[in-house]
Amino acid sequence: MSLIKRFVATVHCGLDRTLAGIENHEAVVDAALAESREAVARARVRLARLEKDGSEQRNRVAELGSQIELWNERARSVAGDDREKALSCIQRRRQCEQELHSAKAQMQEHEKMIRRVRDSITESTQKVQSLQSQRNQMRSREAAAHAGQIVHRLDGRVGADVEAAIERWEVSVGQAELLTEHYPLAGNTDDFEQSFITDEENLLLESELDSLLSGKESGNE
Repeated sequence: MSLIKRFVATVHCGLDRTLAGIENHEAVVDAALAESREAVARARVRLARLEKDGSEQRNRVAELGSQIELWNERARSVAGDDREKALSCIQRRRQCEQELHSAKAQMQEHEKMIRRVRDSITESTQKVQSLQSQRNQMRSREAAAHAGQIVHRLDGRVGADVEAAIERWEVSVGQAELLTEHYPLAGNTDDFEQSFITDEENLLLESELDSLLSGKESGNE
């Protein structure tokens, strides 16, 4: 092999490996499924035509059988008066018998063909269903694998970053909660309740003042 041929072969091998690496597997399988379904659909159309032809052949066989009986009856009916005419009826019967023999042979071959096509359609349909099931399984496995990769990344640097972000978030929320406890939001105060609270605080203040004054007076005595 010349140097140029070896170089070309090497390039082709490299391209094949590259294409295999970037191949969209699901698209390839979907395309195969679509092609298979189309082939099965065409086969079913052809099977319908074969079955129609088979029905016509069976009708022809039945018709020839009736013709044979008819020529036999005609031969019997004219044999006493016109023997030559009766012999012509027998000749026609023989022609019908020959056609019947040929029609039966064709019908048998036709029925064999129909059975082969039916078996082929059944086998192809099963293969399509199997391929579709495999595709669905691979989709599920691929989704699970991608989820596993994400979880695996969370265990590394990305995971540490996420945990740090959550911690900062928790600190921020905690600070907001503390502010809310010390400084209730405006508009949440019950004016009716607040009036009682104010009166109660005033009573306490009055009581403390009375106690203070009472103690002062006792000291003066």
